Amino acid sequence: MRQAPIPVGGEKPVEHRLVAEYGSGGSHSAIVQNWPPVSLPTAPSGRPPLTLPQRASYAKYCLVGAAPLAVGTFLASNQAAQGGGAHAALVVAALVSPLLLLYVRRRVNTDHEPASIPRSAPVPGSAGRWDWTDIVAFVPASAGAVLLTGSLLVGVTQVIDQGLAPAARNAVESFAGQAASYAAALAALAALVLLRRGLHLRDLGWRLPRSLGNLGWLPWLAIGIIGAAVALLAAEWLGSAATHLLPNSPNTQCTAVRDEYGGYVAVAIPLVCLIAPLAEETIFRGFIYGWLRRRLPIIPAVLVSASVFSAAHVVLVLALPLFGVGVILALLYEYSDSLIPGAIVHGLFNLVGIIAILGTTATC
Repeated sequence: MRQAPIPVGGEKPVEHRLVAEYGSGGSHSAIVQNWPPVSLPTAPSGRPPLTLPQRASYAKYCLVGAAPLAVGTFLASNQAAQGGGAHAALVVAALVSPLLLLYVRRRVNTDHEPASIPRSAPVPGSAGRWDWTDIVAFVPASAGAVLLTGSLLVGVTQVIDQGLAPAARNAVESFAGQAASYAAALAALAALVLLRRGLHLRDLGWRLPRSLGNLGWLPWLAIGIIGAAVALLAAEWLGSAATHLLPNSPNTQCTAVRDEYGGYVAVAIPLVCLIAPLAEETIFRGFIYGWLRRRLPIIPAVLVSASVFSAAHVVLVLALPLFGVGVILALLYEYSDSLIPGAIVHGLFNLVGIIAILGTTATC
């Protein structure tokens, strides 16, 4: 008896098929042959799927490329660090960063879709569809990217600003260096959120605010202006309290900005009033607060994100006022479901601050 081959590949397996049995004398009769279904091969548990989305492959390339660059960035920063604690922290960061990036790169094989939302509690639209591995990979990935963006932007700037006065060159190159840092952070976010997770800018909060009555989202523009005034008043009051609590703590941010930009307010304004608000709202509210809201209620998520925002500026005497501003910005994001109102508040707040620092003769 001849038997038809068992189907494999794309042909659908069958359980019953008629086959021919050839007997003596050339006669034949039909019989039914019972075969068990044949399943298609699948990837073993814990192994990469048979096909990986191209965007996820790009994310893996970014992570593995950032690993050695992060080591170089932290070691280079160690050269200029002051104090034994700073030196030790940067050395540890240089050792740990590539391990974190390579670990996350390996996870991309089996974890490259938007993270699931916990079912334990109602979660708002501002909740992020990424997990802790994206959070821990962000800083080392940014550190790796800044070695590229800084070399490119600062290098090009140093070539084209040769004819400027020394103070103007210092302002332009300060602008380029800080813009490179923001560009590196956003590039790291793009690799983790857009490429790895397959999400979009609207998932990071860049969408229109929720509607308020017949006027739609337009009232949020006015709320943003009012919010900026509230943030300025809160920062002034909390700043006075911080000065009384820490009378010997200098405002190093004020002196650094004056040293970098001098009287060139027009060079500083695009950075502090446009680039910085857009980048920082994406990072601190869209990315970090969004991740916190996956697990935490509003108040704890607001307080933790505001603390991270304040600590990231690394100026002790400004910690309290910036914490207050961070609370306002996180609440705006929570209730507007958009980063746009917070970006308006942030930009106006920084505009008043940069004019106060560079446009007056007041001491820091």
